[in-house]
Amino acid sequence: MEYSVKLASLPEKVRIPERLRERLSFDAARGQLTYRGFMTKCTYDELAALDDDVIYHRALEELFVRTSQEIAQPTRSHGLASVLIMSAAVALLAAVAFWAMTRQSHVEPRDQISATTVSPGP
Repeated sequence: MEYSVKLASLPEKVRIPERLRERLSFDAARGQLTYRGFMTKCTYDELAALDDDVIYHRALEELFVRTSQEIAQPTRSHGLASVLIMSAAVALLAAVAFWAMTRQSHVEPRDQISATTVSPGP
């Protein structure tokens, strides 16, 4: 992949190292700094050390971030799975509670204690 960022001009001190000329290029007519492939942190540090220009550093940093997205693994969201599992657990708990309540109302007590009232005599 090839990534480009806007950069009005390349700082005067910046000379693209020979080993990076196939990967990094600057198009003055378009005002674009372009990098091909994944930029390692070591390469970023090497290019950042070429000049202290803030605008150049911002463009370089943007290129570094963009190229990093090329190899970044997509994160998996477990949100939907968690919601479904929790919903199923709540539904199961509610069903068990409902079953337990309806079961109790249909069960006859085994030992019925009859209350005898004793009245005082005349």
